[in-house]
Amino acid sequence: MLFKHILIVEDEFHLGEALTVSLRKLADYVEKVSTIESARYYLETHWDSLPDLVVLDRNLPDGDGIQFCRELRNHGNTGMILMLTAQSGIEQRIEGLDAGADDYLPKPFSWEELKARLKALARRLPEKKASIDPLWSMDFKKLQIKGPAGWVRLTPLEFKLAAALIHANGEIVGRDQLLREVWGFQLLPQTRTVDLFMSKLRKRFEPDPERPLYFKTIRGAGYSFQKSA
Repeated sequence: MLFKHILIVEDEFHLGEALTVSLRKLADYVEKVSTIESARYYLETHWDSLPDLVVLDRNLPDGDGIQFCRELRNHGNTGMILMLTAQSGIEQRIEGLDAGADDYLPKPFSWEELKARLKALARRLPEKKASIDPLWSMDFKKLQIKGPAGWVRLTPLEFKLAAALIHANGEIVGRDQLLREVWGFQLLPQTRTVDLFMSKLRKRFEPDPERPLYFKTIRGAGYSFQKSA
């Protein structure tokens, strides 16, 4: 297989279905969405197994693929991006490449040309060492997270809090931000809710909850998650 994981962002139903069938010959796993919002949600909920290739249409119902491509790069997404578009002019191609796309394929195109371009992109992928039983995998359907002691089942709010911190990848997340993102507060109350839920996470994942190694409170700033002790 050329790729492990491909995400197709294409709103034309028949083209999207054809791409899905065709690209399954080249990848272990292929997922298709039809809007920028659904692509954004998919990537946010699969942050620990991001696609190594995004096939991205330029003209989508809820926005411009160029802007989304730029957003992906600004957020540190390093996977390959192949843009598809009916706009085949030189200026449009340059705009797509400047936004961070690795290649730009005008519609209509042949399967042979698409396959050749994907082979060229695959040769540019960095070699990845296989990881054995990685910690901190997340199962969004079962609300489970794999920590040092194995899989742990969480309540919906516990899972949302843990996922928000893990997704921050070591950055400090403020209390107010968590109250908005996890609990949905618009007017922020004076509450120890976040501290109480952090305590619950530590009891589930920390060897010594009184001396946390993973889910940490940063005094005066917020909270952070460290993958390894």
